[in-house]
Amino acid sequence: MKKQEFKERLQDRILILDGVFGTMLQPHLPAGACVDHANLEKPDLVAEIHRAYRNAGADLLSTNTFGANRIKLDEFKLGHKTREINGAAVRLAAKHAEGRLVTGVIGPTGRLVEPMGPLTFDEAYDVFREQALALAEGGIDLFLLETFSDLKEIRIALLAIRDNTDLPVMACMTYGEDFLTFTGTDPVTAANVLRSMGADAVGVNCSTGPEPMLEVLGRYAAFTDVPLLVEPNAGIPRLTGNTVSYSIGPDEMAGFAEKFVQIGANIVGTCCGSTPEFTARLSGTLKKSKPVPRHTAQTLSLSSRTRTVQIGPGLPFCIAGERINPTNREDLIEALTHDRISVLQNEARAETQEGAHLLDVNIGVPGLDDVAMMGKVIRGIENVSAAPLVIDSTNPAAIEAALRETPGKVLINSVHGSPESMETIIPLAARYGAGLLCLAVGESGIPKTAEERIDVLRQIIERTDAAGIPREHLICDCLTLTVSAQQKRAEATLKAIQLVKQDLGLPAILGVSNISFGLPERSLINATFLSMAMSAGLDAAIMNPGDMRMMETVRAASVLTVRDRDSRIFVSSHQKKKKSSKPETDSAGKDSGESPVYRAVLSGNRDEIASLVENELGQGASAFNINNDLLIPAIQEVGRQYDRKEIFLPQMILAAETMQKAFEVLEPHFGKGDVRTAGKVILCTVRGDVHDIGKNIVGLFLKNEGFEVIDLGKDVARDEIVARAKQHQADVVGLSALMTTTMTEMPGVIRALKEAELEAKTIIGGAVVTKTYAREIGADAYAKDALEAVGQVKALVAS
Repeated sequence: MKKQEFKERLQDRILILDGVFGTMLQPHLPAGACVDHANLEKPDLVAEIHRAYRNAGADLLSTNTFGANRIKLDEFKLGHKTREINGAAVRLAAKHAEGRLVTGVIGPTGRLVEPMGPLTFDEAYDVFREQALALAEGGIDLFLLETFSDLKEIRIALLAIRDNTDLPVMACMTYGEDFLTFTGTDPVTAANVLRSMGADAVGVNCSTGPEPMLEVLGRYAAFTDVPLLVEPNAGIPRLTGNTVSYSIGPDEMAGFAEKFVQIGANIVGTCCGSTPEFTARLSGTLKKSKPVPRHTAQTLSLSSRTRTVQIGPGLPFCIAGERINPTNREDLIEALTHDRISVLQNEARAETQEGAHLLDVNIGVPGLDDVAMMGKVIRGIENVSAAPLVIDSTNPAAIEAALRETPGKVLINSVHGSPESMETIIPLAARYGAGLLCLAVGESGIPKTAEERIDVLRQIIERTDAAGIPREHLICDCLTLTVSAQQKRAEATLKAIQLVKQDLGLPAILGVSNISFGLPERSLINATFLSMAMSAGLDAAIMNPGDMRMMETVRAASVLTVRDRDSRIFVSSHQKKKKSSKPETDSAGKDSGESPVYRAVLSGNRDEIASLVENELGQGASAFNINNDLLIPAIQEVGRQYDRKEIFLPQMILAAETMQKAFEVLEPHFGKGDVRTAGKVILCTVRGDVHDIGKNIVGLFLKNEGFEVIDLGKDVARDEIVARAKQHQADVVGLSALMTTTMTEMPGVIRALKEAELEAKTIIGGAVVTKTYAREIGADAYAKDALEAVGQVKALVAS
């Protein structure tokens, strides 16, 4: 199917996507069997499910391939059958489609991508490319990316599909009740990145029941006019005996479906807990419904993993911090030369705290391998700042390294009017869905007049149009030139800004500080020019957010140009000046935040923590004091920041891993009695469940709190759990399950532990379980995430 054909189908009617597939298969398979392998082992059963959904009225039939990527199939020693399993799935769906669209389903790998986990960009890309090609060669009509929680992973999946096929792609993420993904991405940020990467429909699936999805869908609809897809669970799972039931039935789901369409949904399906009966009710309810027209304002929007910044007329003025740049900065040159990413992290953190909305990243040092270094720098900065990035480099290979590494949508700085620049930079922006700074520099250099600069920008825009880059991905730089020699240069720039707004209809950005080069009182000149530029329509500036005069000018000019509605930002900034915060102190009364070890844990600086700890030891600090006064306060502060949603899972994981590396250095130096084991904890995912990301994170945090963790892995039989709990005399047994079909194993494990008369307490967790479920099955505790698990385990051991 061509993308345009898919778009046309969505204009006239609501399409019905079928419901859950895997959980309909699992009751008919042996415990722990691979659902996707049923395409080869039980084709009649797979076909029966397809026919049931088709007869119920589904317009799109999903292939049974959610877990059919090489990484997940390797868990069952079936990786070598990846192509065969996917091909068989397509044939089964196509055979029974009878005119319905065959939708090739791709799920996440089940592993975390760098820097959160060991999976590299290239490894993830190859896995998704392999599955995408197998599905496309089988003859699917379109793709469906489902149940992704990591923005970086789904971005890689989208890229692999777009690079290797020309089929439409629907992309869904899964959110918690706080409307954030597992890794901290909000719906607006997800929609911005997914649409920029070329998704033909953006959606939400699994996650929760239908009611919370109304909010997610509403945020999508208010931000983008891309078609929307929704697939809710049938409410919260409940266990009755050994049977899992759900709180929402087909009729209630159909009522929510009407609300989804009113908000803007174009495609409606269902997820966990659904059956063909749900599909039949959706089809009957929505068969006469028409899509609701949506028209959203399109403007340049840039994203990190957890934040989106919009730039344009009437929006808050955007500040891009300029200090991550080694030009005339010996400290940054030394840091880059010696791989000391923490120096750049500190600069990024400071600029963000000073008010930068974006961070301009330039690592150009003669002789430096900027391609290899760029990835390290991007990962390091994104660990300490939520600000979207501006990639400032003259090396296309270094720019691409940054584009591969980022989970969000960055701004490339820049493309100019030379053929070489346009031929190399524009394709990168098109492939990776990046924003593009268009620099008014022509083949023969910098044009003198405003009109000549606009002509250069027109040439660039013609090329971006031809490359399929939307206008809302662009921003124009009319150039700031020093006035110390030629004062008319400022006038030409200001006029060019006005022409960009009037003739091109695009936002404008400037690097401000060049204006004052060679003059005294540079800050005064810069601030005055900035005020004039904002009056001319300037939307953003690359500047130093640490220059108070400049920042005050931005705030005051924002009030006068009505960018700061009701003067809220201006008033708030002056209220903040009156407040002061007391730094946290360690047990010795010192400011622990001053310690490089403390800051390294907070920033997740895994690469340098060992040398920093060794330096503390070399200066005479004891292992006991380093642990108690620096490491433990740091990881506790990480927990507080996570609870306040100032940081998210990626930063939390890196901080925990950094503390682990620090502890490994300290361990040989502890005196007798310095380290006490807080308790012994058995961790595992239960029989039939091969998902272990959450369990692994829990284990990492428990180790950092002094617990001895015995990790039994995944898909563990109850007899093995009981035997190991007895062998290690465990204080606590932690059980994890991601799927409704495996959560029913938990009560059996708990009964077996009690029958063995073990004193170990039990705690459960996982996407499908709840506090109520824990109480119903006799578990001693429930935890929704790693930090809560630490607190609960401490309480269980102390009780």
